[in-house]
Amino acid sequence: MLKFSSQFTKFGLVGLINTLIHALVLFAAVEVSKLHPVVGNFMAFLGANMASFIMNSYWTFKTAPEVRRYGKFLTSSLLALGLTLGIAGIFEFLGIHYGLGFLCIILLVPALNYWMLKRWAFAGH
Repeated sequence: MLKFSSQFTKFGLVGLINTLIHALVLFAAVEVSKLHPVVGNFMAFLGANMASFIMNSYWTFKTAPEVRRYGKFLTSSLLALGLTLGIAGIFEFLGIHYGLGFLCIILLVPALNYWMLKRWAFAGH
């Protein structure tokens, strides 16, 4: 149980760092390079996702990054994004305040994404 808690804490810290990376890339793309915000967010997602993969590989799961593993990592990230959008959509459809949907997202999505990464992309680490 201690290993799970330590890994999950590291996973959470990597997530916070990558939120900052996403914000910085987005700002640079939109404000400095004058790109459309959708393009900027796409670039920011890719940059933050690759950084997350590298940090989670070395620090959280203690393994070297591999291309094959990145495919699984990216798939997991996209599934987490889909779950996030799905939860938000359900709350919107039901007329429930988006803040409650966001609370549901932050309580469920990171834990499920961690579980998927640990059991699939980084199985055995």
